[in-house]
Amino acid sequence: MHAVIRRYRVRLGTVEQAARYAEKWFVPLVRKLPGFVMYYLLDAGNDTLASIGLFESREGAESAAQLARDWFEDEWPSFRPLPPEVVVGEIVAQTAVDNRPLVDRRKPADRRVAALLVGADSWAGTERRGSSERRTRSDQRSGFSAQLELKAAG
Repeated sequence: MHAVIRRYRVRLGTVEQAARYAEKWFVPLVRKLPGFVMYYLLDAGNDTLASIGLFESREGAESAAQLARDWFEDEWPSFRPLPPEVVVGEIVAQTAVDNRPLVDRRKPADRRVAALLVGADSWAGTERRGSSERRTRSDQRSGFSAQLELKAAG
């Protein structure tokens, strides 16, 4: 899989308008490219837009880079963008969210789900610490030795 990342600096106060314009006119074009997987356009702050396009092949990524270069030269002069920073490359590591629900063990309703996802062996659900409390070395050792004692007894 390959990616194209572009970063645009546009005229002051035009980010929202430029994003709507790109969504309406550019996104349908990029979807038609060979090997298209997904495309994101994000507000990066300070009158900057960034885009990330994912493609199955290098040719698709290079086609997207060329399409973006031509389209933005022709269609975005009213936003007066500076020449964008462009990166095209192969994705060398990736991860994705699996279908597990997001769980916050601190919420009573989520504790049962967390126990199912993590398993009863690895989480007993009894530890309660505030955000300002930090585990010390002695806490870690005593917790670890208690686990060893439980495993040895079981």
